[in-house]
Parts: sequence; structure tokens; C-alpha cells
Amino acid sequence: MRVLVFGGNGFIGANLVQWLARDPKEKVRLFHRPGAFLGHLDGLDIERVAGELTNEAQLVAAMTGCDLVFNLAGCGSNAREHIRQRVEVNVEAAARVARVVRQAGLRLVHVSSIAAIGRPARGQIADESMAFNMESDHYALTKHQGETAVLQEHARGLDVVVASPGNVVGGFAMKAGQKSNFKAIASGRMLFYPPGGVCLTDIDDLVQGLWLCGERGKSGRRYILGGENVTFREYFREIALATRGKIPSIRLPATLLPMLGWGVETAFNVLGRNPPLTYEAADLIARFLYYSSRRAQEELGYAIGDWRQAVAKAAQAVS
Repeated sequence: MRVLVFGGNGFIGANLVQWLARDPKEKVRLFHRPGAFLGHLDGLDIERVAGELTNEAQLVAAMTGCDLVFNLAGCGSNAREHIRQRVEVNVEAAARVARVVRQAGLRLVHVSSIAAIGRPARGQIADESMAFNMESDHYALTKHQGETAVLQEHARGLDVVVASPGNVVGGFAMKAGQKSNFKAIASGRMLFYPPGGVCLTDIDDLVQGLWLCGERGKSGRRYILGGENVTFREYFREIALATRGKIPSIRLPATLLPMLGWGVETAFNVLGRNPPLTYEAADLIARFLYYSSRRAQEELGYAIGDWRQAVAKAAQAVS
């Protein structure tokens, strides 16, 4: 089988490409921007195709001879300066890729986010049936709009499965912000922990879940690929244990976090720098964003491992 991957140079995408490349039966073609950093994919037996998501002819050419398409292309930044980029990649490019896949008669796994599902209320564990309620968060809104555009193509005949990863933790090609948290806790510089919680997903579980979406997923269906729901206090404590660091002991007040995020974002925007914390991100880490992967477990055979082992693997990778 020949598999085409968009967004394969990001954290999740790079892990998926690496996982696919281990199987000699799978031929992997990576579509990437000209000049994109691909250093963490060196040594893999994959085909690289440079192009732009805005160029439909290049998309068509990239899909020629392929059987399955994974679209992981996305703009994950919630900074104000990336508003237009989020629309271009998360919405417009998602719609364009879906349309070209439909015209080519291929199957698409559109990799979205639990943010596109919505923000669960305190005490609620959300599933795929939840009504979207995060219109004020531009990243979540664009991911939701991208999903909507993709599912409109499904109504026109596209064979598509939507995957919604949780908050992913892993070692290989880990995001800079996540590495920074691990290192800060390991060195004892992280004194505070957010008051909320997350659905923590092992990157190794996730990439296998993405493959299961392509192999077994029902067309037009959305699958949450999450993990254990844990508080940030539990998460940071486990990082400290895995890195032999210091456990953050001061709980940040939930009411002050959004204001802190707004202040940091405003100050960094004035300086012309990318903010390490935004209003939206600060608001989210003050909440308990818990999700259920039951549908994926029952319909796909998706398996969730021990989240503590995932943290340990990540800690080893950044040490």
C-alpha cells in the first residue's frame, strides 16, 4: 500500500511517518513545504515531495498512485499574529485536500483535535456527540470549521474518517513547549501547576490509532484517540518522578490564569515575539478537559496504555 502524508514533519506526523516506515509493505510518500525541516526523518526509506497546500495541481500529482491519505497539516499556534495562517491551513487547506482526495477516489484520514469537539463542563467527560462550544477560541474554531468542510465532502462521496487526538505526550520530535516543561520540572524551575486537567495520550498509542482509523474506521465517523484523564498536578508530579526533578507544589488560581495569559500575550505582541502563553491557552489549562475514547476502543480496537510509561519515555528522550 502506498500512503500519502500531509503534515508529516510535525510532532504527530513525524511519529506516524516513522511508524509507517518500519513496515516494508507500506510505501510512504511525504508531502512537505519547500525548505521545511525534515531532519528528524533522516534515514527513513520514504519518498519526499515538495509542494504547497494552496497548489491543487501539486496535490493531485502527489496523490497519484496512492491508496490512503493522512492529512495532519495544521497551524497549532493560538497567537493573534497567526489568525490568517490558522484559517488558511486548518480550514481552507483541509477543504482543498478533502476535495482532491474525493476526486481521486481515495480514502482520507483527517487528523483534527479534541479542541474541535468542544470544551466539556466540569465533571463531564465529553465524547464525539458533544455540540461544539468553543467559538471564542480561534484555534478550536478553525479546527471545527475544517472538520465541517471535510464532512461536507463526505456528503458528496468522500471516503473519510476523522481522528481527534487528545493531549499528546511522547519523545520523538516532541514540541518545543512540551520539552521546555519537562526540562523546567527536571531542573526544579517549575514551581507552579495549573488547576485543570487533560486527556493525556501516548504518541505510540495515537499513531497506531491513526492507522486503525484508516484500516477499520467507518466512513464519515469521528473517533477520539485519547488516553487517561489526569490532572495537571498528577501529570507534573509524574514528570518530576521520571526526571528526578522537583514536584511543582503551588497551585495557580483558576480565576487569575486567563488574565495572566492575556497579559503575557499582549506584552509579547508589543515586543513582536511569539507569546509562550495566550489568553485562550491559559483559560484551557484552568479547566478539566476530559474526553472518552470508548468509540475508538469498541469500533477500532484502539488500545490505551499506561500514561505513566508514556511520561517516562518522554522524560528519557529529553534528558
